[in-house]
Amino acid sequence: MNRRNLLIGFFIYFLLLAFPNLAICQELDNVPVAFESLGQEPEIISFESDVEVPTEGGHLQGVQLVEIAGKEKMLVSGSSSHQSYILQLDMASKQAEKLIPLMDDPFRHAGGIQASENYLIVGIEDNHIRTSAKVCLYDFQKDNFIKAKPNVMVDRNGEEKRPTAGATGLLVMDQGFLMVVGNWDARNWDFYELESGEKEPSLIYNFEAPEDWASYQSINLLKDKEAIYAIGFYQKGNVAYADLILLSKVEDLDPIMRKLSTKSFDCKEGVDFSGAAGLQVDKAGNLVFWGTQKNAGKQIIVNRFIEK
Repeated sequence: MNRRNLLIGFFIYFLLLAFPNLAICQELDNVPVAFESLGQEPEIISFESDVEVPTEGGHLQGVQLVEIAGKEKMLVSGSSSHQSYILQLDMASKQAEKLIPLMDDPFRHAGGIQASENYLIVGIEDNHIRTSAKVCLYDFQKDNFIKAKPNVMVDRNGEEKRPTAGATGLLVMDQGFLMVVGNWDARNWDFYELESGEKEPSLIYNFEAPEDWASYQSINLLKDKEAIYAIGFYQKGNVAYADLILLSKVEDLDPIMRKLSTKSFDCKEGVDFSGAAGLQVDKAGNLVFWGTQKNAGKQIIVNRFIEK
């Protein structure tokens, strides 16, 4: 090994020691190929739970797999009649660990979520009056996540349904983050840019969804070297679906917003995509879809869809 390679090796080793939770970006070699390669039959995972989850008047809404202190955790957002929250599940023990209360009435509805780098985006709305919402970014590696103190928060107010935030996506970019907020039934998509070191995201684009687009319950972002995409998760009857949507080229955030493909998924044991759904790019660079049942009980069923 020459001196240059040795120095690079030591540098990487130092990064792993200093930042053991250094996150992987939501990037694939080829997003459309990965999407088409996903299997439609799930692996079924069961979690035991003694955690009291307040799903009365609401349900589980979004799901993301993250790594905290070197251990895989599943974060599941939820709504109820009086409180929004995150339920944390431990992948190793298959146990529900804790409930993290986010906000109280009227911000009782936490919708679809996404993790990128060390941050989790959560849209929390008043789903009764439907005229206000708060879009929050939490550093899930820090204590302020347990205390539900967001690092960044966007207040949204306006006419009924327009400023709600039922589905949110987050994607790390070269100079910060790209955020998307889908309102009631995802009829409007608001795109925000959050530059590194800034606390106030800038609204950069609004898109009104065509009438034939679905009512997406979760919207997650990802990219490859060429383009940025969204995956919209939804349910029709007994069938779960995901749509692949081309948002923009990577080098130029000029919205294209074209639906490329639709794929159905055979969810099992009470899981469906009108509840909690979300994507992951695993450490091997493979696309994974997750879904949970809508209501938490003593047993929580999760479906995992992987590339064939």
